[in-house]
Parts: sequence; C-alpha cells; structure tokens
Amino acid sequence: MKKLASTLYRFAFGDEVCDNRTNTDGSISVAAGDPTLSVTPSRDFDSLPDTVQCDKSTIDISEYKKSEKFKLFTVKGFSMSPEDISNGDKLLCRKVDGDEKWVVGEGKFVVIIVDPEYYQFKKKELQFDYKLRHTLYRVPTGNSVEDLIDALKSRSNSIFLKQNQENLRTKYSEAIEFYGDTRELMLSVTYRKGELRYSFHPINLITYVAEYVLKHNGKEWEAKKLE
Repeated sequence: MKKLASTLYRFAFGDEVCDNRTNTDGSISVAAGDPTLSVTPSRDFDSLPDTVQCDKSTIDISEYKKSEKFKLFTVKGFSMSPEDISNGDKLLCRKVDGDEKWVVGEGKFVVIIVDPEYYQFKKKELQFDYKLRHTLYRVPTGNSVEDLIDALKSRSNSIFLKQNQENLRTKYSEAIEFYGDTRELMLSVTYRKGELRYSFHPINLITYVAEYVLKHNGKEWEAKKLE
C-alpha cells in the first residue's frame, strides 16, 4: 500500500518519492536497458572523491549527493556501452522540473522514472525505479508511424534498415496502445548485444539529464562531459 500511495502521489504531483534502491556511496541505481531484468553487480572500486577534474574544470561530486537540483546515479547494465557508458559507471545528473522537461533536446542522456503501470500492462516485474535512455526524437501527438519513420530518415541512418523499422513499429504500437495518441512521447534508444533498440516514454517522466559520466581507469575516477 505504501508503494502504491507513493506511485499515485508521484504521478499526480510530479514530485520524486523516496527510492530505496541505493548503493553504498549514496548513489541511486539506474537501469541501462530493461528495468525488469537483474544485473550482475559491477566491480567495486575506491569510493568517489569529493571532487574530480574534467578538462580544466573541477567538479564538486558532493554537490550531486546533497543538493535537490542534482543526483548521483550508478549505471546498472550494458545497454549503453556503445555510447561509452558502461555497467558500474557513475552519472552526475541535473534535475529537470516543470516546463523544462518539454525542452529536453535530442541526443541527451536522460534518466526516466519508470512507469510501473506500463510494466504491469506488459506483465513484467520491475527491478529498478529509473532507466537510462539516449533521446532521439520528440514525437508530436497524433503522428503515424510512417510520419515518424520519415522524420527519422534525416536524423538517423539506422532507420533505413528494415529490421529497425519493424522494431520501431512494434514499440510505437505498444506505446500508443497504452498511452493513447494524445500524450507527447520521446523516442529514445538503447542497445541489446550491440544492436539498436527503440523505446518510447511520456515526456513528463524525464526526471534528470546526465551532465557527466565518471569512469574508473583502474587507478582513479575520471570524468567526461556529456553533450
């Protein structure tokens, strides 16, 4: 009942609820891939320092642990590896609120709060409360799948593959069946065994935009800015 009440409150008011799927360093787990699948834990490295260098800038990591405007996530899964974001990497993310959700651009790494009702509709049990996606195209309401394919041809060469077009049709049909055609959706991508996969989600479920990825080189943590 507590979980149900929290979910209803979140969707009614758009506020974030307490997430108990945290890690020892205070970060929250985010699924890079299917949020219904368990992930083998990554190798434990040294705890994160308070600051890390990125080019000529110093990033205050502690700010992402204590500020309401920022959040520290640990990537769980390998579905973003082709984008150089791997299992066990850390993401430094900025929260997006209100109208800002509607201007998140294409080509951004976003953290999306998982819609439990959608996965109940698919008869799957969630293992994560957040999932990581790479935005590709903001889909206008009422778009047909053929309109969508045509729009993507100027954005991604991958859409010219018949296999990807069929994958897109299936995913779009599932999203429209559940959400209807009056909610504006974001088309995003992940990868499965290196092959591109599409997913759709309502724009209001975008919760954070990743600004930096932290990777451990075997000796220390290094930061890379995400465009």
